[in-house]
Formats: sequence, C-alpha cells, structure tokens
Amino acid sequence: MGKAYRATHLCVGCGQCVRRCPTGAVSLENGRAVISRSCSCCGICYRVCRNSAIEICDREEATAVCDCCPIHCNIAPGQTGACLRYVNEEGTLMRKEPLHIVDKSCIRFDEVTGLPSAPLMLGLGAGSNLYSADVPARYIGMDMVDGVEIVTAVTEAVLSFSGAKVKIDTDEEIGPAGSAVRREGKIVGFIAPSEYGSRMLYIGGSELVTGPDGFITAKTIIDLLNKKAVTLRTEAVKELTVQQGRPPVVDGRCPPKMRVGCGSMIVEGFARQWMDIHVDEVIACDFDVTAALSTHTTCGVRYGMRPSGIIPAGIYSSPGRYFGTPGTGWGGSSIMNAREAVARVEQTQARPGTRLVVTETNAERAAYFELDENLKLVEKAVPDDVKGVLRFIRDNCEDCCTNITAVACIGGGVRNVLSKQGPLKVNQALRDKKVMFSICGQPGHILPGGGITVESSIADMPEGAFAWVATPATVFPIEMTTTRAHYAEMGGYLDAVRWVDEIRKTTRSKVVQL
Repeated sequence: MGKAYRATHLCVGCGQCVRRCPTGAVSLENGRAVISRSCSCCGICYRVCRNSAIEICDREEATAVCDCCPIHCNIAPGQTGACLRYVNEEGTLMRKEPLHIVDKSCIRFDEVTGLPSAPLMLGLGAGSNLYSADVPARYIGMDMVDGVEIVTAVTEAVLSFSGAKVKIDTDEEIGPAGSAVRREGKIVGFIAPSEYGSRMLYIGGSELVTGPDGFITAKTIIDLLNKKAVTLRTEAVKELTVQQGRPPVVDGRCPPKMRVGCGSMIVEGFARQWMDIHVDEVIACDFDVTAALSTHTTCGVRYGMRPSGIIPAGIYSSPGRYFGTPGTGWGGSSIMNAREAVARVEQTQARPGTRLVVTETNAERAAYFELDENLKLVEKAVPDDVKGVLRFIRDNCEDCCTNITAVACIGGGVRNVLSKQGPLKVNQALRDKKVMFSICGQPGHILPGGGITVESSIADMPEGAFAWVATPATVFPIEMTTTRAHYAEMGGYLDAVRWVDEIRKTTRSKVVQL
C-alpha cells in the first residue's frame, strides 16, 4: 500500500494545487480538485491549500518510496517523483537521465595546477542521497590521466542556499536596485545594482527558497538554469522575459544593442571622429555618467576645444561629466527627449552656428541641433557626417544578451559525502587549490572566506541539468575532482572509489564531451 493525497468537500476549486503540482497530477472537475494516480505524495498541494481541503490517504497499489531527498515521494509504477528525475520501473526507482561520463580525450593533466582540466564524470545523472556523516557520494570514479591517478566524486546536491544571477546586457530601465522581482505575483528575487552596461537580478537565495513562496522561487531558479524563457515583473516593467543566450524582452521591446561604454566613453573614445566632422558639442545621455565633449578633461580640454556653453542636464561631477538619473528615457536615464538633455545655454560662452549632437550610449537614438543667432536650439535633420559617426559607434556595440550564473552554497551535508573526516578537510583542500570544483562540468569560481559558495556560468551546460524538489530546494549537479593522493589527504571515501570503466559497465551511462 502506498500513500497519496485527495481533495475533500472543503475544496472551493481555487486552482492553487493545480498550478503548483510538479507532476500535473491535479485537475479541476466540476469545481473541485481531482488528484490522479500520478500523485507522488510530495505534499505541495497540502501546503498551498488555503482551505485545508487536502488530506493524505492510502492507495491500493504499491508504490516505491524515494530516499533521494527528505520528501520521500511515493511513486506509483510507471510514474515519476515530484522532482521528475526518478521513475518507478517495476518497483525499482531508476534515474531517468543516465550518468554522464566525460570523454577521456577531453581531459589532460595540468602540471602547473596539479589538477586535471575537467572532471571524469558529471553530477548530471548521478542521483542524490540523503546526507550523513558516513554516506559517500553516489559515484566516486578514478582513472589515469597522463600517468596520474585522478578521482572525481559526483552527486546531485539538494540545496536550500542557491540561486541564479541574471546579467541582462541593456540600458533599459527595469526598476530600482533593491526592489522586488516577481513571478506570478510572488517575490522570487531582487534587482541588484547595475553593472557596466548590464542590469542585474538575483533570483532565489535561502530566505526566498525556504519562504512562503519557496515553490515558485525554486521553480524559477531551475527554469532559468535550464535555459527556459521566464517572464518576470518588476516595479518598472510589467513583462520582463529573460532566457540564457537571448536578448531580453522588456514590455514587448527587444533592445538591439548594449552600450559601448558610459556617456564619458562616447565623447572621449570617439573624440577624434567628432572633431573630424567639426561637431562643436556632443551630449551622451546616460543614467550613470552623462558627458559633454567640449569641456571633458580627457577629450575636449586635452584637444583644445572651445567650451560650447551648452550645459547638460544632470548632477555635476567633474569637468564634462554629470551624473544622470535612472529612468525609462535615453540611455536608461530620465531624459525623455533630446531637448531635455540640455539644462541651459550659457549666453556668455555660446555662439551662433554651434553644432550639437545628442545621443545615447549605444547611439540607437540621436538628434542634431544648431544654435541660431539668438542662441536658441534649432533641431535639424541629422547630417550624413554625423550619421557616419553614429553608425561607427553602433558597430562597436555588442548585441544585447542575457547570461545566467548558477550560485551554489555547499553546506556540511554535501561536504560529508565527499570526505568522512569532516567538512573542514574539504574546505582546506579547496583553499589550498588541491581540488577542482565544477558544476555540470563547468569550472566553478569559489568565493573567498568560509564555507563553499560557488558560481558557474551555465552557457555551456546542457539544458535540463538542474531540478527542484518539494522541500522546496534546488538540485545542482556538482563534481569535485582531485588526485588520488589529495583525496586520501582530505579523508575521502577510498573504499567507495571505483574505476570509471567499472562504473560504465555496471551503470546506465553515456559518454559526453566538454
């Protein structure tokens, strides 16, 4: 006899359980939830029900109980668990994805680092195990690489402390730093301070994964890491769609190019081009640093340009540099049209006929003005010579893109499956650079300090490498690779080490190239 859930007469048909069920086991019939045999008894429906209308019950058919995370799914024959990784095949739970073994021709031993260039196996397909002080990783493989015995321990780690960093190459305003990012109305992350030419999001983190909306947070992290398109909402944007390797879509608009640099770069980096066509002033609009060509110390002043008397809008910083205000206008600033880029014209410095170009940091929008005899700005068609410089700037801009980094914070439980002599042994080996840590085969950057916080780009990882479980938590495929000698030093499970060829013969696996 297995266990499952069912809806009672208290159900009002709100559909929360339907939307949250990871296996699709719940549907609405005649205004009430109906739970099918594909229910894995993960308990999500029970926890999200606002009316306490879900109860546990016995089921007639036998189930296989999964021990790969604290949920202990009851999985019926032919069905999968809530994480969608395991299937009940005639009473035995099988990992749906085969163990990924790295093609040995891709691996070499680096005499400088004293480590191999890649792991022997990937965590993908390895499966998870409930952590304990005396339970080794699911697979610990060994092989010879350039005459050196190499060991790789792999597991699919279940993590509460995890997240996804989303780097969006655009100046489009997406909201103030520190404000919430939502999916389906639930907070799943926050906007981080902008990087150079890029907006930044952090999705997840322990507080959100273990919070009241942890299910949707964990799912969002994993959807992003599995390279799916995810639509989010912020204070400034109703629909922000992001996907690894694709340009963002901001309220239906797909920005074509990211900035080549800040406003200061637009005037100083292209000063010679502007001067060659006898432009007297350039204002480069930017939410960060708006700049003016003629008074900028490293271009206008350096090359002996005469100050134009045209003063940009913004907060004065230094000669020719002004701090802008973030907004939905030009260059991600609050400047909504080219005229607003000019704060005033100094009558004592300005002269009739002055040629002014106002542009964005990616030169996507630009306008051309001349000062008339009364020193008033008169907008005119953009001349061909100015178009040529603007085109040159655009040609130097990179395409807008989204790049996502997996963030894994490895706790004591995961470290215990790698060393039986305590987590500190693992930490010390990493600090001494005796161990290579990777996520699904891609090098991990370990942040300094205590614990193990790892960041790794997902760009070259296969789709579907990550999962989530109903605790809720995320599942990361991780690898730790070292020499056999170093593995012995860190207190590794030497009695659990097997030659990779033996693992291939006894385990459903496939060979992959990195």
